[in-house]
Amino acid sequence: MATEQSDSIDLKLQHIKRFFAVFIDSEKETCFRQEALPKQRRLVFKLCTFLALAMPVFMITDYMIVKPEPWSTFLLVQRLVQIGSCLILLSILPRVRSSSFYDVLVFITLFVFFVLLEMGSFTFVDDYALYALFDIIIIISLYASGILSVQLSLILCVYHSLVAILIVLLVKNLDVHTQIVMTLGYVFSNGAGVMLAIAQQRNARQQFLLQYSLREKTRQLKQLAYRDSLTNALNRRAFQDHFRNIEKMAVRMQTDHKNQFLIAADIDHFKAVNDSFGHDVGDKVLVAFITLVEANIRPLDNVYRFGGEEFMILLQDCDSDIAIKRIEQIMRLLNDGGLKVEELDHPVTCSFGITPILVTDTMDSVCIRADEALYLAKNSGRNQYRFNPGSDPKA
Repeated sequence: MATEQSDSIDLKLQHIKRFFAVFIDSEKETCFRQEALPKQRRLVFKLCTFLALAMPVFMITDYMIVKPEPWSTFLLVQRLVQIGSCLILLSILPRVRSSSFYDVLVFITLFVFFVLLEMGSFTFVDDYALYALFDIIIIISLYASGILSVQLSLILCVYHSLVAILIVLLVKNLDVHTQIVMTLGYVFSNGAGVMLAIAQQRNARQQFLLQYSLREKTRQLKQLAYRDSLTNALNRRAFQDHFRNIEKMAVRMQTDHKNQFLIAADIDHFKAVNDSFGHDVGDKVLVAFITLVEANIRPLDNVYRFGGEEFMILLQDCDSDIAIKRIEQIMRLLNDGGLKVEELDHPVTCSFGITPILVTDTMDSVCIRADEALYLAKNSGRNQYRFNPGSDPKA
């Protein structure tokens, strides 16, 4: 079992492009990006908040290592622009709902930061290596955070590497050894940053696949728990879980002068079918009955198998006349041999008990009322329905 699961996961991972770390299937990639968007927004929001608060500290330390006027004034403007960019991003970010707009917004903000970092390098005199060290740390941290896709990270990597190397070689008055070391530092730090971005993005998609697989398995298990194994109809457990929503809908429908109806159904003389034709034919009757009922109710209605030949039918958003007409239609089809079970030489009929679901109802109370109507139909000769209005003032 473990080997099969491992093979399944490995097969899914083949759907991720190795270098750019995106799904080959564009729809799956879009789904992943939209699902990951809230988490990315929170991360960027925290980073921007930290930078906006930390920038004044950097402004104090700048005066220890920068050139005198006019560079100190420039550096002040640079820091203010950085703080302003953070504040603008913080104001827009919570309203971002599109992953593509998020990419554009974050990329532009980071590009502005990179440009300001490069311009800031001109203000440093003897401690440029220290500046470059902080620059490299920032680069790697940004790439590794995964706030940008690999493609956009690669664009920033190539741009910043070229500009930083040109500044080292052409602008700064550095010896050859220092130029080589700093050039290699920028090349390898940007390269390592992109590799971290690839690993982070790939891991995020692998986690998405695992979570998707887990949700799918959970859905399948829930499907098994909520479905009758023979007829694939919803079962009693499903009805119990659904009843919380049924209660809420009863309140809403009361204001719309609509109602929900619960119909208890019991196939007539089903034991005789099993005894005369065998349980295999009886199973065919149950499956055919579910098929017939589902074909004559709306998609928003449900049929539940409570056990044996006992069923509950839930009709929503209708009035009593419509509910009765649906049951009469099902009865006509049954009497006309609508089950179409070849082994049977006579129609199989069914008795029904109809009752509205009232705002004051509990699951037990409405089921009891439907059963009482069903028993009355059974005791009155079967192959008929009885209506129990309860205490509904609208009935």
